[in-house]
Amino acid sequence: MMLVRMYETIFITRPDLEADVIEKLHQRLLKALESIGGVELKLADWGKRKLAYEIDRQKKGNYWYFGYISKPAYVAECERQLKLSVDVLRFQTVVLSNLEQMPTFDIEIERKRVESLTPEREEDEEEQYLRRSMSGRRDDDDDDGPMDEEVRG
Repeated sequence: MMLVRMYETIFITRPDLEADVIEKLHQRLLKALESIGGVELKLADWGKRKLAYEIDRQKKGNYWYFGYISKPAYVAECERQLKLSVDVLRFQTVVLSNLEQMPTFDIEIERKRVESLTPEREEDEEEQYLRRSMSGRRDDDDDDGPMDEEVRG
């Protein structure tokens, strides 16, 4: 029987990355995970956020959540892959469970649990500003204020 643990790795990438760059990184992580007999629970884009301090001249970063079940040896490979990528600014892995046998994990129940615990993508300040300014313009167009009545009258 294979002894495994549940892990989560949070990593921060450059904010201006194309989707295909992230997909290639994800595929490298998955390939290594599956070769060791592990299972991915979730990869989630938490969105762009302001960093606490500048990293590699970046003031913002895109946060990612990667949850998985694997042998402890995979963590070193996962972190090696993240170190090799020039697009990854920082990462941290946390152990979520003790060593257990793989069959003791009900993968679908764990996926649902992880889904309920991980926040969804958040808009950064720029996206919020753009959304508000666009909705503000529409509100101005629909406004039936005194100026609109005079023009119509």
